[in-house]
Amino acid sequence: MLTLTKTHASLRKVKINKEGYWYRVGQKLKKYGSIYWFVLPAAFLALLFGYIPLIFLLAGFKENVLFGQFNNPFMALFDPRFDWGFQQFVKIFTTDSEIFLISLGNTLIINLTKLFLIFPLPILLAIMLSEVKSSFLAKLFLIILCLPNFLSWPTVIGIWQNFFRLQGGVLNNLFGTQINFFDYDLLGDKVNLFRFFVIFFDGWKGTGWNSIMFYTAIMSIDKTYYEAAELDGANKMQQIFHLTLPSIFPIIALMFIMNITYILSTGFESINLIANWNPEFINQETTLDYYLYFVSLRESGKYSFATALGLFNSTVSLVFMLTGNAISRKLLNRGLW
Repeated sequence: MLTLTKTHASLRKVKINKEGYWYRVGQKLKKYGSIYWFVLPAAFLALLFGYIPLIFLLAGFKENVLFGQFNNPFMALFDPRFDWGFQQFVKIFTTDSEIFLISLGNTLIINLTKLFLIFPLPILLAIMLSEVKSSFLAKLFLIILCLPNFLSWPTVIGIWQNFFRLQGGVLNNLFGTQINFFDYDLLGDKVNLFRFFVIFFDGWKGTGWNSIMFYTAIMSIDKTYYEAAELDGANKMQQIFHLTLPSIFPIIALMFIMNITYILSTGFESINLIANWNPEFINQETTLDYYLYFVSLRESGKYSFATALGLFNSTVSLVFMLTGNAISRKLLNRGLW
């Protein structure tokens, strides 16, 4: 009798395991069915603008699709005159390899510099704000530091353009100099400040906003831990290194994964505005985002190549995200999903 009961329980457990997912889905639909109606408009828009356009990724595997010759762009994808193949991907590393490698190198240099110099700044800022005794002042400082994030990129570029301007610029007026900070032959040597401006503007605009998550994580730490550490004779630096940082390390790891996911993206808007600010910058330094914009919109008839380039960038980003998430789950038992 006991054996039959165990067997029945095992079979029931197997049945629940097999039907568990769909059973839970059905139960949620029954329980929250009225709420799901509110999701339908968003799901429809996501399908219309997020998933249906993915069919045009097939253009990256065509010889050279000319959408302007067809009234229906879907017809261009399956027109027999355009052969299927990997010609566009091969072209990235052969015909256009020089400009691609320059763009790739600049993108990696900018993003790796951001990763090592800009990424720690929000963490440092959050720790500094957490040490402010008055919660009112800490929140006030945080609001002020977050304000640049709400400025548009044209406004940010305009502010700093006036700051570095040759005639009437803040720096030149302050020091009584006549230095052209935008000149490629700065100080008699070929020093291109394109990368510096991209990194500096991104850090100035986003550091305060990015510190919010770290500040929230620090404020959620139990204060009794700090009291115990203080009783044990730990000073502020020891508390930061042995208590604060280990407590928020999972959040740091997750944000680090998000940053390396976009290792091949520098943001097009700021790059384009800096290029318009001084055309000599983009003649010497370009990034993958700007190169993709250039071949897709400024050079007509290269839609297939632009699609292949964008697909390559997305694939590399996906690999970085999956790898970083797997490492985080293995070492920290925590990941993006």
